[in-house]
Order: sequence, then C-alpha cells, then structure tokens
Amino acid sequence: MPKENKKIEGQDYLTMILLALIWGSSFILMNKGLFASDRSPMYSPLQMAALRMTIAACVMSPLLFSAIRAIPLKLWPWVAVVGIVGSGIPAALFATAQQHLDSSLAGILNSLTPFFTMLIGILVLKKSVTSRQKWGIIIGLCGAVLLVSTRGFEKSSSIVHALLIVLATLFYGISVNTIAHQLSNVKSFYISSLSLLFVAIPYGIYLIGFSDFMNVYNQHPEGPSGLAYIALLALASTALASFLFFRLTQRTGALFSSLVTYLMPIVAVCWGLYFNETLSWFHAISGLIILVGVYLVSRSKSSQSE
Repeated sequence: MPKENKKIEGQDYLTMILLALIWGSSFILMNKGLFASDRSPMYSPLQMAALRMTIAACVMSPLLFSAIRAIPLKLWPWVAVVGIVGSGIPAALFATAQQHLDSSLAGILNSLTPFFTMLIGILVLKKSVTSRQKWGIIIGLCGAVLLVSTRGFEKSSSIVHALLIVLATLFYGISVNTIAHQLSNVKSFYISSLSLLFVAIPYGIYLIGFSDFMNVYNQHPEGPSGLAYIALLALASTALASFLFFRLTQRTGALFSSLVTYLMPIVAVCWGLYFNETLSWFHAISGLIILVGVYLVSRSKSSQSE
C-alpha cells in the first residue's frame, strides 16, 4: 500500500490541475458530440458511449498482452465488473443524461461519486464511519436532492435524466470499491487495459452490426467534427487521464490525488458558462452544498490516516 505522507512537489499540483481540466472538460466534449452547432441531434448517446470506449480500448491495447499475463484468471470477473460497471454503463448514462442537462449541472452531480463509494463501503463492506463522515454524506445527498428538484429543470424528464447521472456515480462507487478490495495488488495500467476490453467487445459489435454511426459521419455536415470531439474525449478523459491519475497516486498517495474531485465541477461550470448554458444561483448553492459534503467525507479520511 502506498504511504500517504509523501512529499508533494510543484509538478504534482500541476498534474492535479491538468487532471481537473481534462475530466472537468469531458462534459462539454460529450455535449459537442451529441449536438451540432445549431443544437440538432448528431451522434446518439449509445453511439457516443460505444465510440468512446472502443477508441480508448484501442489506445490502451499495447498494454493488453502484458495485462493478460499479469492478471490471474480468477480476478478477471472483478476486472469485468470494473469495465462494465465503472466505464461502459456510466458512459452511456452520462451521454443520455446530457441530451437534457447542461454540462455544468452534470459536472456538479458527478461530485456524488465519493458519497456512494463511502456508502457502499459502509453497507456492503461494513466499514466504520465517523460522525463527520455521516454528516458529510447527509449534506451531500441533500445538495443533490435540491439540485435535481431545482426550477432549472423545466420538464419532469430532466429530473429523470439527472437521476441517470446519480445512478452513474453509484456505479462508479461500486467500481472503486471493487478495485480497492479485489484488485488492490494489480497495477492500474493493467486494470484499465483489460477492463476496457470487456467493454469494447460488446460496444464494437454494436457499432459494426447495429449502428449507423458511419451514416452520421458521412451525411451530417458536422459529423466529422462531432467524431473528433468524441475521439478527444476517449483519448484525454479515458486513456490519458487514467495514466495521469495513476502516476499522481503513485507519487503522492490516494488522499492528495482525490482532491481533483473538488476541482472538476468548477471546470465544468466554467465551460458551461462560456458556452452560455443556464446556471442559476440555486444551482450554484446546491452544488456548493454537495462540495461541502464531499469535503467533510474526504477530510475525515485524511484525519483518520494522519
């Protein structure tokens, strides 16, 4: 297990900021792949998810043979859980949700991931929890409830799509706990490479046999640029970001690297405002409540480890 009391250097802060910029920008990249400049639909959510995962898997493929040799066969089912539950399904859920939600709101809701990670640890893995952590979970969930019930959602379908992101963060929590408790001794590079293979196979079959994404690419005026945004999403937010996060965690420990959670929503909101997305003060207050809850949970972890 890596020690948490490692010396933090300037390059580590720069890496964390770069990670926040990459992951915080992923929501606007999804938006650009889903819609043309006139807001007409372009690639479908399932097409986006399939393209994103298959492109990322191709990028990680040079590590695949090493991963197959390094990971025991008995651990493959857990790796499949990480791929399917931690990457494949959330990619489709986020893409579907962003047909009806602004990128900034999606980024704020994504901050619920640490809460579900903690809740699964408590309920399933029987982890102990401090009073501050309990309050952090309660405060964060209250912020999420306020956010999905805000006046900014003009249709009931928008609330449903906001809940899809909440469901995706639940899946992220399952994946994180699976890695921590079943795959803790496996290098993250290998987990990423093999887990993406489990996702790329069904998504690849869908793209080749059942999808008309090539028609969108050839016939839609902005089809090529939309695919470029999706490719950038796969290369940066899935492949490159996993490498940076693994390197940062190895250098500084899990506690410091987890601070990227606080910066991602800020980046997402800034992108949303830049592209004239609607963000009311009620949205901002709800997002702040979520971040306060996340801070309490993470701060409690930090205090316990010191």
